[in-house]
Amino acid sequence: MTFDPRLICSALEDEGVRFVLIGGFAATIHGSPLPTSDVDIVPARDDENLERLARALVRMNARLRTEAGPVEVRIDAGFLRAMPFILNLVTDHGDIDLTFSPAGRLDGFDGWDRGALDVEIGPGLVVRIAALDDIIDSKRAAGRPKDELALPYLESLRDEIVRQPKDPDG
Repeated sequence: MTFDPRLICSALEDEGVRFVLIGGFAATIHGSPLPTSDVDIVPARDDENLERLARALVRMNARLRTEAGPVEVRIDAGFLRAMPFILNLVTDHGDIDLTFSPAGRLDGFDGWDRGALDVEIGPGLVVRIAALDDIIDSKRAAGRPKDELALPYLESLRDEIVRQPKDPDG
Protein backbone atom coordinates (compact mmCIF):
# COMPACT_ATOMS: atom_id res chain seq x y z
CA MET A 1 0.00 0.00 0.00
CA THR A 2 1.25 3.44 -0.93
CA PHE A 3 -0.02 6.50 0.91
CA ASP A 4 -1.87 8.64 -1.63
CA PRO A 5 -3.99 11.28 0.13
CA ARG A 6 -5.33 12.59 -3.19
CA LEU A 7 -6.84 9.19 -4.01
CA ILE A 8 -8.47 9.10 -0.57
CA CYS A 9 -9.91 12.58 -1.10
CA SER A 10 -10.97 11.70 -4.64
CA ALA A 11 -12.93 8.66 -3.42
CA LEU A 12 -14.66 10.82 -0.81
CA GLU A 13 -15.46 13.53 -3.36
CA ASP A 14 -16.68 10.98 -5.93
CA GLU A 15 -19.30 9.81 -3.43
CA GLY A 16 -20.27 13.40 -2.52
CA VAL A 17 -19.07 13.15 1.10
CA ARG A 18 -19.19 16.43 3.01
CA PHE A 19 -16.01 16.69 5.07
CA VAL A 20 -13.24 19.04 6.15
CA LEU A 21 -9.60 18.00 5.99
CA ILE A 22 -7.83 18.66 9.28
CA GLY A 23 -4.48 17.63 10.74
CA GLY A 24 -1.17 17.06 9.02
CA PHE A 25 -2.35 16.75 5.42
CA ALA A 26 -4.39 19.96 5.71
CA ALA A 27 -1.32 21.67 7.20
CA THR A 28 0.76 20.37 4.27
CA ILE A 29 -1.69 21.93 1.83
CA HIS A 30 -1.26 25.22 3.70
CA GLY A 31 2.50 24.88 3.15
CA SER A 32 3.79 22.97 6.17
CA PRO A 33 7.05 21.09 5.55
CA LEU A 34 6.18 18.43 8.13
CA PRO A 35 5.51 14.93 6.75
CA THR A 36 2.24 13.15 7.37
CA SER A 37 1.23 9.54 6.94
CA ASP A 38 -2.55 9.77 7.12
CA VAL A 39 -5.57 11.84 6.18
CA ASP A 40 -7.66 13.28 9.01
CA ILE A 41 -11.20 14.40 8.27
CA VAL A 42 -14.21 15.75 10.13
CA PRO A 43 -17.25 14.40 8.27
CA ALA A 44 -20.78 15.77 8.52
CA ARG A 45 -22.84 13.37 10.67
CA ASP A 46 -26.21 13.53 8.93
CA ASP A 47 -27.58 10.16 7.78
CA GLU A 48 -27.20 10.85 4.05
CA ASN A 49 -23.58 11.90 4.44
CA LEU A 50 -22.76 8.87 6.58
CA GLU A 51 -24.23 6.67 3.81
CA ARG A 52 -21.98 8.38 1.24
CA LEU A 53 -18.98 8.11 3.57
CA ALA A 54 -19.62 4.40 4.10
CA ARG A 55 -19.77 3.83 0.32
CA ALA A 56 -16.48 5.67 -0.16
CA LEU A 57 -14.80 3.69 2.62
CA VAL A 58 -16.03 0.38 1.20
CA ARG A 59 -14.71 1.42 -2.25
CA MET A 60 -11.30 2.01 -0.64
CA ASN A 61 -11.40 -1.38 1.15
CA ALA A 62 -11.28 0.30 4.58
CA ARG A 63 -10.43 -1.81 7.61
CA LEU A 64 -9.99 -0.95 11.28
CA ARG A 65 -6.41 0.07 12.07
CA THR A 66 -5.17 -1.72 15.17
CA GLU A 67 -1.75 -2.38 16.70
CA ALA A 68 -2.12 -6.03 15.65
CA GLY A 69 -2.85 -5.02 12.04
CA PRO A 70 -5.93 -4.27 9.92
CA VAL A 71 -9.20 -5.86 11.02
CA GLU A 72 -12.09 -6.47 8.63
CA VAL A 73 -15.36 -4.87 9.71
CA ARG A 74 -18.68 -4.18 8.05
CA ILE A 75 -18.74 -0.44 7.42
CA ASP A 76 -22.14 1.14 6.95
CA ALA A 77 -23.89 4.31 8.11
CA GLY A 78 -25.06 2.64 11.35
CA PHE A 79 -21.50 1.62 12.23
CA LEU A 80 -20.24 5.16 11.54
CA ARG A 81 -23.12 6.73 13.49
CA ALA A 82 -22.11 4.66 16.56
CA MET A 83 -18.58 6.10 16.61
CA PRO A 84 -18.47 8.81 19.30
CA PHE A 85 -15.09 10.44 18.70
CA ILE A 86 -12.62 8.89 16.26
CA LEU A 87 -12.27 5.95 13.92
CA ASN A 88 -8.82 4.94 12.65
CA LEU A 89 -8.87 3.08 9.34
CA VAL A 90 -6.44 1.70 6.80
CA THR A 91 -7.43 1.72 3.12
CA ASP A 92 -5.92 0.66 -0.18
CA HIS A 93 -4.65 4.26 -0.50
CA GLY A 94 -3.35 4.75 3.04
CA ASP A 95 -4.59 5.56 6.51
CA ILE A 96 -7.59 7.76 7.20
CA ASP A 97 -8.79 8.99 10.59
CA LEU A 98 -12.44 10.00 10.91
CA THR A 99 -12.53 12.49 13.75
CA PHE A 100 -16.07 13.31 14.79
CA SER A 101 -15.08 15.51 17.76
CA PRO A 102 -11.56 16.92 17.24
CA ALA A 103 -9.70 18.55 20.10
CA GLY A 104 -10.09 22.31 20.32
CA ARG A 105 -12.75 24.96 20.50
CA LEU A 106 -14.66 23.95 17.35
CA ASP A 107 -17.58 21.57 17.54
CA GLY A 108 -17.84 18.88 14.86
CA PHE A 109 -18.24 19.38 11.14
CA ASP A 110 -20.22 22.63 11.30
CA GLY A 111 -17.64 24.34 13.50
CA TRP A 112 -14.73 23.26 11.31
CA ASP A 113 -16.59 24.02 8.08
CA ARG A 114 -17.22 27.69 9.00
CA GLY A 115 -13.57 28.68 8.60
CA ALA A 116 -12.62 26.08 5.98
CA LEU A 117 -11.31 26.91 2.52
CA ASP A 118 -11.96 25.26 -0.83
CA VAL A 119 -8.59 24.26 -2.31
CA GLU A 120 -7.73 22.41 -5.50
CA ILE A 121 -5.32 19.61 -4.59
CA GLY A 122 -5.25 17.94 -7.99
CA PRO A 123 -6.73 18.45 -11.45
CA GLY A 124 -10.44 18.98 -10.84
CA LEU A 125 -10.17 17.83 -7.21
CA VAL A 126 -11.35 20.55 -4.82
CA VAL A 127 -11.61 19.80 -1.10
CA ARG A 128 -12.43 21.77 2.04
CA ILE A 129 -9.41 22.25 4.29
CA ALA A 130 -9.45 23.59 7.81
CA ALA A 131 -8.17 27.09 8.46
CA LEU A 132 -4.57 27.03 9.66
CA ASP A 133 -5.53 28.77 12.93
CA ASP A 134 -8.09 26.02 13.58
CA ILE A 135 -5.48 23.31 12.96
CA ILE A 136 -3.08 25.05 15.35
CA ASP A 137 -5.81 25.40 18.00
CA SER A 138 -6.69 21.72 17.72
CA LYS A 139 -3.08 20.55 17.97
CA ARG A 140 -2.52 22.78 21.00
CA ALA A 141 -5.67 21.43 22.68
CA ALA A 142 -4.76 17.80 21.92
CA GLY A 143 -1.45 18.25 23.74
CA ARG A 144 0.11 15.10 22.27
CA PRO A 145 3.91 15.16 22.00
CA LYS A 146 3.84 14.99 18.19
CA ASP A 147 1.40 17.92 18.09
CA GLU A 148 3.52 19.95 20.52
CA LEU A 149 6.54 19.40 18.24
CA ALA A 150 4.55 20.57 15.18
CA LEU A 151 3.24 23.78 16.76
CA PRO A 152 6.35 25.97 16.25
CA TYR A 153 6.43 25.05 12.55
CA LEU A 154 2.72 25.71 12.07
CA GLU A 155 2.81 28.99 14.00
CA SER A 156 5.82 30.12 11.95
CA LEU A 157 3.97 29.19 8.74
CA ARG A 158 0.92 31.17 9.90
CA ASP A 159 3.12 34.21 10.68
CA GLU A 160 4.75 33.95 7.25
CA ILE A 161 1.36 33.81 5.52
CA VAL A 162 0.15 36.85 7.49
CA ARG A 163 3.26 38.82 6.45
CA GLN A 164 2.79 38.09 2.73
CA PRO A 165 1.51 41.09 0.78
CA LYS A 166 -2.06 40.77 -0.42
CA ASP A 167 -2.63 40.54 -4.19
CA PRO A 168 -4.72 43.62 -5.13
CA ASP A 169 -6.23 41.72 -8.09
CA GLY A 170 -7.73 39.04 -5.93
